[in-house]
Amino acid sequence: MKTVKNVLFGSILLLLLLPGFQQFFKIVKEPPLFGSFEKLNKVTFDSLQLSNWLDGSFQNAVNQQTEARIGFHNTLVRLYNQWQFSLFSKANAEGVIVGQQSELFEEDYLRAATGEFFIGEEVWQQKAEQLKAIQDTLKSLGKTIMVIIEPGKGTVYSDRYPNKYQTGSANQSNYKSLKMSFEQNGINLLDYNECFSQWRDTSTYRLFPRTGTHWSYYGAILAADTLFRFLEAQYPERIHSFSISRLHEAEKLKHPDDDIWLTMNLLKEAPVENIAYPELLFEPLPEDGLNLLVIGDSFYFNWQNEKIMLNTFSDSQFWYYNKLVHNHVGAQVGLTKDLDLRSELKKYDLILIMITERFHQNFAWGFDDELYEIFYPGKIQRKNYFLNQVRIGNLEFIRIYNDAKAARMPLQERLALEAKFRMFDDWQKHPDLYTDKSVVIEMLMMAIKGSPDWYAGIQKKAKDRKLSDEEMLRIDAEWVYEQKQQNKKPS
Repeated sequence: MKTVKNVLFGSILLLLLLPGFQQFFKIVKEPPLFGSFEKLNKVTFDSLQLSNWLDGSFQNAVNQQTEARIGFHNTLVRLYNQWQFSLFSKANAEGVIVGQQSELFEEDYLRAATGEFFIGEEVWQQKAEQLKAIQDTLKSLGKTIMVIIEPGKGTVYSDRYPNKYQTGSANQSNYKSLKMSFEQNGINLLDYNECFSQWRDTSTYRLFPRTGTHWSYYGAILAADTLFRFLEAQYPERIHSFSISRLHEAEKLKHPDDDIWLTMNLLKEAPVENIAYPELLFEPLPEDGLNLLVIGDSFYFNWQNEKIMLNTFSDSQFWYYNKLVHNHVGAQVGLTKDLDLRSELKKYDLILIMITERFHQNFAWGFDDELYEIFYPGKIQRKNYFLNQVRIGNLEFIRIYNDAKAARMPLQERLALEAKFRMFDDWQKHPDLYTDKSVVIEMLMMAIKGSPDWYAGIQKKAKDRKLSDEEMLRIDAEWVYEQKQQNKKPS
């Protein structure tokens, strides 16, 4: 009996000492955790002060540092995450949510599909009209521009939403408004959301992996084949499609089919469920092949990984988020801000804007506005320019979305307010750029509100005249505007 107790005591002691040995001697090589993590500042006793001791911040920093450095830290994190996922269907990864039948989603796709990111029908109507003018101008130059709606897991697998999103389909969403406005205006459009929703239940293999956010390699190949067959009809003898010579049923997933699973940092490998990897055959490139420019997001990388564009087009470039330039073989070679867009346009026969529903509010990442400014300089109103600027950066948009949610303010109202403040700052620096009377008066009203003494006088006059503050504010702003116009007239 004594021996058993000694063995148990020794085992417990060993378990307690093992993390320490691992921390200092690295007995076992642990795989790193996936994802981005906040870097902790090194805590020393030199930073100890009475104030941070009393408020507990010093102790908290020491605890965080100790936990991050403890032996077997990564394994313990994976063990905890696996327990949470297996027992409670909880994903301990930023922005990841577990749906029905353990379908994994990036939550932003669900927010987009259910209309939480909706920016308004008037935005899409304006963009459609602008894009139609660009499309017609490019056509006159012998070039084609086309919008490709990449499939979103939030739309294609809407029946597998987690309970918090089980409220039916959205009456309004950016996807629905974009598609309706673009179709009504005759924009060249290919909608993979619709295709994938139709193919999903008849496809032998999954079009989206359960463990990933992008289309599967098989889904990406079906999408490319659909596009190329359309282009073959538009450009006879200048583009050839490919064929699938063989399908390899997966035993292990290729990246990015496991991209969500990896960020969850679990003990188990990603499960394989009806996943196949195609082997492709390409015809020789036509002598008069097409030159291609793609502005898009990470869905394009599946096509790049399979060398589809390399073997189909004479030359191609991919502008990732309209920022990073990738050449024909997929290497990153520069930044779009360093290019002359007018000169670049001369190189290409076909321009594709590829975008998935998570980024519809960021549409084309400003590329459409840049094109429009080239062909129709000065036609974009400053107000619309700044409204677009607050939407095209996804991190900025998500910040504004979260602000609106916290303030219980409609998203469109919060976006307009952000754009208004940016425009006010620009108006103060470049007043000569603003010629629209209504906009200038709006800027003057903001300037008066920002001057406490002036605005106090407005409030007093409003009370005396029995007007609202806003009415009196507008009257004074209009008076200031007229005075400024009078001063501009030659004497």
